[in-house]
Amino acid sequence: MRQKPIVAITMGEASGIGPEILVKVLAEKKIHEICRPLAVGDGKILQRAAELFKANIEFNKILSPRDAIWDESVINLIDHDRIDLSELQPGRPNATTGQAMLEDTKLLVEYFTQGSIHAGVGGPHSKKAAELAGYNFVGYPYYIADLIGAPNPFMMLVAGKLRIANTTLHVSLKEACDMITKQLVLEVIEAVNDAVGLFGIDNPRIAVTGLNPHAGEEGMFGTEETDQIQPAIEEANTKGIEAFGPFPADSLFYQCNTNPRYDAYVCMYHDQAHIPVKVESFLKASAVAIGIPYIFATVDHGCAPDIAWQGVADHGVIRTTIELVSQMAKNKFSLS
Repeated sequence: MRQKPIVAITMGEASGIGPEILVKVLAEKKIHEICRPLAVGDGKILQRAAELFKANIEFNKILSPRDAIWDESVINLIDHDRIDLSELQPGRPNATTGQAMLEDTKLLVEYFTQGSIHAGVGGPHSKKAAELAGYNFVGYPYYIADLIGAPNPFMMLVAGKLRIANTTLHVSLKEACDMITKQLVLEVIEAVNDAVGLFGIDNPRIAVTGLNPHAGEEGMFGTEETDQIQPAIEEANTKGIEAFGPFPADSLFYQCNTNPRYDAYVCMYHDQAHIPVKVESFLKASAVAIGIPYIFATVDHGCAPDIAWQGVADHGVIRTTIELVSQMAKNKFSLS
C-alpha cells in the first residue's frame, strides 16, 4: 500500500498571521486525508495560537521527521524553541522572528537533502523581519537557491488552472529589462515545463510574453523579442517543449481561466505576471518555487500585520497550497 506524502509546513514570521493559519489548517481532518503534515516552528508560539484560536490539535514534539508518529490524533512538530514569548508583539516583526523564519526554512532544506520529506510549504514571510535579522530576503525560491547553490530559481503563481511564472522578480523594472537574455528565458521555460508536468499535465502548452508593448511590434518598440525571447522559444521547441510566442502581454490573458488556451505562461517581469493572477484570483494563489530540485511553495499573501493574532485570518490559501504540493509530490514519488 502506497503512503501519503510527508509535507513539512513552517509557521512563517511569528508576529503575523502565520501561526494562526497554520494551527487552523492543521485542525482540519481533510489535511490528513491528502498528506502526512509535519509542523515546523516554535512550540510555545503554536500552542498559544492553538489555544487562542480554538484549534483542536495536540502536538507531538520531535527532533527529526524520522521520529514522527503518523497518527491523525496528533500533529508532529519540529519545535525550534527560538522565540521568547516576551519578544512576540502581534504585527511587529523583529530580528528574532526573522531569524526563526529563516532557520525554519533551512530545516526544510536539510530534510529535503536527507530525503525525510516529500514537499514543503513556507508560512507567510516578512522581508522586513529577515532584514532585521541581517539577510536581504527577496523570496523563498531565492533563499532556498542561495542555501543550496542553485543558479536560477524562479517563482510560479498557481491559482487553479492559471499558472504564471516570472523570468525576473523582485528587481527594478530597469534591471529586469537588462536581465532578459535568451539563456534566462530558456531556463524559465524549461523549469515551467518540468513543474507543470508534476501537476499531471504531459507536454504542457506554454505561452511566453514579450517584454515590450505589443511584443516589440516587429522591432519598432524594442528588439528583446527578436534578439532574446524568440530564440529561447525556438530552442525550447527543439528540446520537445511546446512553447509559443512571444505574445503581447496586454491581451494574452483574456479568458485565461474560463477558456484557457495554454497550460502555463512565462512573463518577463513582476507586474506582468502578478496582475493577471491578482485580477483573476486575488488572495487565492500559491507561489511555487521552480528551478530548484525540491517541491516547495508558499501562499501568495503576506503576514497581514494589521489583523495578526486577532482570529480573523483566512487559512484557505495555505490549505490550497498544501493540497497543491501534495499532488505534485504524489506524481513525483508515485505516492497515494
